[in-house]
Amino acid sequence: MSLSPKHPISFALDERVARVTINRPHKCNAMDAATWRALAAIAGSLSARGARALQISGAGEDFSAGADLDELRALLPRPSEQLANAQLVQQVLKLLENQALPSVALVRGACVDSGLGLALCCDMRLAAPDARFAFTSVRLGLHSSLADTRRLAGVIGLARAREMLLTARTIDAETALDWGLVNRVVEPSDDLQAAGDELTRDWARTLPSGLAATRRVMAALDGSRPLSEEILDRQFLEAFSGDDFRAGAKAELEQCEPDTADACKEDQDNGT
Repeated sequence: MSLSPKHPISFALDERVARVTINRPHKCNAMDAATWRALAAIAGSLSARGARALQISGAGEDFSAGADLDELRALLPRPSEQLANAQLVQQVLKLLENQALPSVALVRGACVDSGLGLALCCDMRLAAPDARFAFTSVRLGLHSSLADTRRLAGVIGLARAREMLLTARTIDAETALDWGLVNRVVEPSDDLQAAGDELTRDWARTLPSGLAATRRVMAALDGSRPLSEEILDRQFLEAFSGDDFRAGAKAELEQCEPDTADACKEDQDNGT
């Protein structure tokens, strides 16, 4: 399924991989309120559509340049609407961070402000050599949200997060790789989509309960979804008596792919 080219977000499902694309290349994929709402609508329905993994990318030469400046200009004299817009962005980012599927951002060109916030909500980030990253809120007399700051610091550490946030410095792809902001720089840039496809198709073929549980543990460690050590230890031990473990172990011993037809139903129903 794909949405109209005029729709700000396009969606396709291929081999259980959801491909979500910010579709505003004429504005470097800057995101207005309508784009965030469209993204929320799709993110909230991914499991119901049968997706097992998620890619997020931008159409054209950029991932996302952040806020739509035309909308920002229009909202300046209307502070209550500006506040509502900021709240919307944070709500959608939280939705994406907490959605059930393993996810990767495929980044080329600009990945700035709320665009970088979006990429940080993904489990992994692959970058083209021309990718560039920045949080520039301080130039507007603002600061990044607690959630954005937590995500950034959790990925690159407090010292480097301070540097990015306090200087509004733009870093290139190689620096992002060195700092741990991206997992890989893909060269040539034309191979970025293929690298994302390889990763997400592997996720889609993997028994999803292990992926979901791993993401729960990581979310507890980074503070995005706190769970007690007791609960996490219990879930770890309970997995050994689960259907997915039996299916996965049998497939490994017999050197075949496990049947995952119903394996993620419980995790999806629980939103994990």
